[in-house]
Amino acid sequence: MKARVKKLLRIFSSQQGVTETCAACGEKFVCGATLEGCWCSEVKLSEETRAKLKERYKGCLCRTCLEKFVVEP
Repeated sequence: MKARVKKLLRIFSSQQGVTETCAACGEKFVCGATLEGCWCSEVKLSEETRAKLKERYKGCLCRTCLEKFVVEP
């Protein structure tokens, strides 16, 4: 819950490019979430996969880790 609140506050503030730590691999990455969206919404995942990732990880994942879960049609 705390991570979600932090993310929402960042989205609604003018703060851009916050450094995050990937919940999967531990690498640092820059989160660019804004009101216009975020690169993570560009990664095409099934709803089932998104739900499983939300259960498994409490924080954000870097693009590299997130793309490992993409299922090609």
